Amino acid sequence: MTGARRGSALATAWQMLRIGRAARRGRSGGANRFAALVFATASLCVALTAIVAVFAGYAGTEQRSAARSPQRVSGSHATALGRYLLANDTLSDARSYTVAYIEPTSPDIAPPPGLSRWPAPGAAVLSPALLKAGADEGIAERYGKLAGTISPQGLASPGERYAYVRPAHTMRGITEARPIHGFGAEPEWGNGDFTHQRPLWNLLLVIVGFVLVPAAACLVLAARMGADERDRRTALVTALGALPVHRRLIVLGEAVLPVTLGAVLGALPAAGGCLFDVPIPLAHFTLHAPDLRERAPWLVAAAILAGLLALAAVSVLHRHRRSAAATRPRVSRGALSRLACWACPVLLLIASYGPGLAPSPALRVLLQVGGTLGGFATLPALIAAACTAAGAALAEASRRWGGPAALIAGRWMTASAATTARLVCAVVIAIGLTGEAQLWMSRMAEPVRQATAAHDLVGDSLLTVKSPREITPQFGTALPPHAFLLSVREGQDGVHLSGTCTDLRAVRLPCRSAATTSTHRADQRLQYALGHDARIVIEVTTPSERTGKAALVLTRDGTALDVSTIKRTAGHTLAPGTRVSSLGAGWISGGKVLSDQSGWLLFFGLLGSAVLAVGFALNAQAEFLRRGHAAAPLTVLCGRRTLFYGLSGWGLLAPLVVSGAIGVLVHTWLARPLVADGYASISPALVLAALAGSTVLGLVLWICGGASAARISRRWRPTAD
Repeated sequence: MTGARRGSALATAWQMLRIGRAARRGRSGGANRFAALVFATASLCVALTAIVAVFAGYAGTEQRSAARSPQRVSGSHATALGRYLLANDTLSDARSYTVAYIEPTSPDIAPPPGLSRWPAPGAAVLSPALLKAGADEGIAERYGKLAGTISPQGLASPGERYAYVRPAHTMRGITEARPIHGFGAEPEWGNGDFTHQRPLWNLLLVIVGFVLVPAAACLVLAARMGADERDRRTALVTALGALPVHRRLIVLGEAVLPVTLGAVLGALPAAGGCLFDVPIPLAHFTLHAPDLRERAPWLVAAAILAGLLALAAVSVLHRHRRSAAATRPRVSRGALSRLACWACPVLLLIASYGPGLAPSPALRVLLQVGGTLGGFATLPALIAAACTAAGAALAEASRRWGGPAALIAGRWMTASAATTARLVCAVVIAIGLTGEAQLWMSRMAEPVRQATAAHDLVGDSLLTVKSPREITPQFGTALPPHAFLLSVREGQDGVHLSGTCTDLRAVRLPCRSAATTSTHRADQRLQYALGHDARIVIEVTTPSERTGKAALVLTRDGTALDVSTIKRTAGHTLAPGTRVSSLGAGWISGGKVLSDQSGWLLFFGLLGSAVLAVGFALNAQAEFLRRGHAAAPLTVLCGRRTLFYGLSGWGLLAPLVVSGAIGVLVHTWLARPLVADGYASISPALVLAALAGSTVLGLVLWICGGASAARISRRWRPTAD
């Protein structure tokens, strides 16, 4: 008997699911809710799989960085089997990369991961990304003969620029070169891209704030879309004796197909990442496919969790409401809405002007963040009030003009301003979030601009050379004919510059040993290299007497030097670890790291903004089609279906175009504290992209909404409803 009851219960549950599936097919506007649920579930799945991918990328990077980190000679490893020296270099794009000078002193030491064998003396093994980026600069010959490429097992990420160099001569005597026992230790600072990673929780917060929260908002909208018809259906099945569990099963049967499809679509990027290395735009990072494959079960779990959360949201948010004709009193929200309307501009003023009046940095950040979040939270009430007024004005004006589309759209906007307000606010907030991400990105990139400005004053007509050993005369003689070398040595009485008389006179210095002068009397390039009022002590030498570990390479006519050629010359004639750089290269390189890190903000900001805008746009289109179904009888009075394109233009296109302009205005207003000190700047490209994006989205919805409403009107027939 128990088995029969269980079978009957299962049959009833299956029947309820089938009823829900049939209800989805027969309901008007079902296609819009289907698309909204697919999009919301896919967005949620992308957010969850992105969190898994972050954990996978960090774990893989740390693991490979640890595998190649040298084991220093210590109590546990007392035998020195090799020597190891870390250095940094740059290409013309000023992005720094690591050069590891390695030298085995015993056959018992294995090569580092990524190398199948030790390179021969005077040879180098480079990463594929470094070879590709430096192909035009002769990177393959910079450190000696190219002996191959580093395999992915030896790189923190596939896009990492890295080089292993075995010097032609021994590194014995170089104090910076340390004895090692092997490879495989805790990741060390300065060893590749692992050094430049932000803390894990930073990126997780960015994903949660910029992607997960917008995806959750879209899911709520999709779950509540078309609630009126479901309420009528729920009332019907309740009258027929359906229990609450039966009503839940009907709702789930309606949503299970779009939710499943959305979870599958949302998992496709992660599936592609398991098969191929995925470059992340704007962040200059490539996600390694094996890292994701190791977390494949977690990715599957994230996709399943996204589907379950979507079904749970659909079930929980389906609230059976009683008839609207009930006489039970309700709490009015008019006072709260009026308060929010007044609070919104006040909070935006606090976010804009408050940081400039704050006495401390902590209070400055608190005022800016609190004012911005408060302004965004109260913005819907202000926009709704504006939509009510705009709808009334549009209806009154169109009544005088005689335009039916504008008249009806104005009446609709006045009657349900919240729908239009949600659409406008979604686009405004999306533009605001993306704009904030761009502002912080530009603020973090400000050191790059400052260092680039300093570099532009001198250009590549001056290079600094620093070597662990004395600079050999062979390096000076290998320089181009229009270039010369001045040795630099710090002393208690000033900076000692050594060179021939011809070279000293080329930079307006006297040709007298022990003579002293100031940099403001010398060539302007020396002012930027040594200081604007540094004391210079002259030392006249011959080319064969040039010694020292630091030098300046200059041109006689102020023209630019071939930096890549001089770096290659230094790599062949000077000691391992020698650094050749142009003025401000270190600042630019450090600023590039911050700029690349802030690229994650902009990448996820754009992704979250797109999710928010598209999700709310689908909701607005569904609401428009619901009204379009009610307005279908108007075709009998007007005699043409082009009316619905006019309704779509006023109800969808116009709000989106206006929302783009409002979003840009709010963005520029909130940008005042960040651009006031000159460390951040508004991107004109982002402003134009925001205006163009909102306009294009409005055009798409205008055409789709008008065509769908016109199609609904063709199927309309008079009924007794």
